[in-house]
Amino acid sequence: MAQLELFSHPGPGVRYRAGLCSTAALGLLLLWALTYLPPLLVAYRSQGLWLKQSTYMEQPTVQFQYEVLLVAMTGADPGSFLAWSTFPAFNRLQEDQLRVPLISTREEDKNHDGKMDQLHFKLELPLQSTEQVLAVQLILTFSYQLHRMSTFVMQSMAFIQSSSPIPGSQLYVNGDLKLHQKQSLSHCGVDIRYNVSVINGTSPFASDYDLTNIIAAYQDRNVTTVLSDSNPVWLVGRAADVPFVINATIRFPVEVILYPLAPGFWEMIKFAWIQYCISCFPSASMVRLRISSTIVVVFLMIQTGFLLFMYARRSSFMPQSEEKPSRVHILILSSWRSGSSFVGQLFSQHPDVFYLMEPAWHVWVTMYQNSAKVLHMAVRDLVRSVFKCDMSVFDAYMPWKRNLSDLFQWAVSRALCSAPACDSFQRTDITNEMACKTLCGKYPFSKVEEACKTYSHIVLKEVRFFDLTVLYPLLTDLSLNLKIIHLVRDPRAVAKSREQSVKALARDNGIVLSTNGSKVEDSKYKVMQEICRSHVQIYETATQKPPRFLKDRYLMIRFEDLVQDPLSEIRDMYKFADLRLTPKLESWIYNITHGQGPGKKREAFKITSRDAVNVSQAWRNILSFHKIKKVQEVCKGAINMLGYKLLDSEKEQKDLSLDLVVPRRRNQFSWSSFNPKN
Repeated sequence: MAQLELFSHPGPGVRYRAGLCSTAALGLLLLWALTYLPPLLVAYRSQGLWLKQSTYMEQPTVQFQYEVLLVAMTGADPGSFLAWSTFPAFNRLQEDQLRVPLISTREEDKNHDGKMDQLHFKLELPLQSTEQVLAVQLILTFSYQLHRMSTFVMQSMAFIQSSSPIPGSQLYVNGDLKLHQKQSLSHCGVDIRYNVSVINGTSPFASDYDLTNIIAAYQDRNVTTVLSDSNPVWLVGRAADVPFVINATIRFPVEVILYPLAPGFWEMIKFAWIQYCISCFPSASMVRLRISSTIVVVFLMIQTGFLLFMYARRSSFMPQSEEKPSRVHILILSSWRSGSSFVGQLFSQHPDVFYLMEPAWHVWVTMYQNSAKVLHMAVRDLVRSVFKCDMSVFDAYMPWKRNLSDLFQWAVSRALCSAPACDSFQRTDITNEMACKTLCGKYPFSKVEEACKTYSHIVLKEVRFFDLTVLYPLLTDLSLNLKIIHLVRDPRAVAKSREQSVKALARDNGIVLSTNGSKVEDSKYKVMQEICRSHVQIYETATQKPPRFLKDRYLMIRFEDLVQDPLSEIRDMYKFADLRLTPKLESWIYNITHGQGPGKKREAFKITSRDAVNVSQAWRNILSFHKIKKVQEVCKGAINMLGYKLLDSEKEQKDLSLDLVVPRRRNQFSWSSFNPKN
């Protein structure tokens, strides 16, 4: 019969044994149970076994959203104020009180860790000689993100307010954008409950722009940001015809983040084990028994199993990570006259794609007095809303009752010419712009949103982004699955093509060059210079030490490669976008790229059957060498970086056997092929 050693004496061979079922053995087991189990239960029931709350330090990722709302009081009367915002609907409500300021911003990464450390903001409000500023209220909005332990994304704001009985000339503000928590942040899953705009910029109602309502709604949040220690300095003595100036420096400091649950298994077990051992020690010290190692191991296994069981029970209540958005969002990023309409059609005709061509056209037409940089934020917000199939964003730019035909270039979208937007075509049909205009133009605008929600892929083509970093809030928006196709073309070919559309591009030229609404013909290639700079900036940002969230989400395509080998390049783009090339699309692509001639001047903005290779080389026969040299001077960096050869003489220009496109291996310009060690 098996026996259990109850006690041993350090003297010579004195041991006491008893059977496993004896009263002595049962008493020993009961004694051990009373020694170790009650402390475990006491520690657990007293709310002390598990780590309930903890903190860690992290510098947030903060980006200025370029959303501004300004109210400047010029007197004591209710109507004595000047106002302006980046929201067109708000500006329309102001009438005579609207005053457009000059704004400049600069974000600074002082320690070069990839996170912005502070924002320098300057606003110059023009005043008439009889006007004075007595008080200022200013709202700036930010994208605020935490990633280390708590994955938290929100749209936040900084509120600046200052006043004086003496009219001011300048206001200086220097403070920290501090996180304010009314509750702890969860350590797992993704928290995007506050990733909504602080200001409802699409609302036509004045109450939605009332500062008291905005601040009250903002304070109802459990997590906010507050501009603390701002130390405003109000300067007086403004000279006549000198603007009132606001200079603000807003720092983004390291924060102490409070979160409710232990971040992982080991920290929870570590904390629980310490609690248990401390509770267990006093009772264990009162019992001085010599027990065999086998019994000790058994009890340790029981204790460990109990802790694991309780951890599993607690983990079952933790929120799970959100799934990746099911829709795919593609942004075709390009410039005017670069073949982007053709690439847009390659996606538009696919039966799984909802496509819109340049929806931000409405922003630029409505706010043409502003610069492209100022309009970046409005364009980005419109693009975000369209990606989410929220077409109410167009209310700010088309406040009237509207049909499909009110949307810019709506008829080039197969999705708006087929069910459910229009009953005249099927989704699998290759639609024609003229037929669509005839049959579908009278359908209500609400069909746009209805149709958008039925597609798995949403593709937008835009030519109004000049900086890739402006899109970071969209790329880090966890509700979007955004990928970027960057389409480039030989700048000399772009310049030739732009000459066919001088009048059509004059207003856009003025916005690019910040002419306050004046139309400009780009005879000195200043717009071309800005376009080339933007392509270089976008490409360098995406390939030279890019942020992690850009991995596998950026693809650069050259128009010349596309027309030389259409099906191969299109398959690459479709693979990047998680689409499949159908036989009907293959046939249509062949026909559209193997027409006769380069196309007529009146077809500059239309997709017709042309000889695509002829189109890509047409500039060498039409553009004078003098103009070519001018373009090469302003776009030399882009020409070299994007893989084109410079021309040194008119003879080289006319020699069409000389290939000016540097060969590249497949996907050379994709993110995944980039090697930071090169």
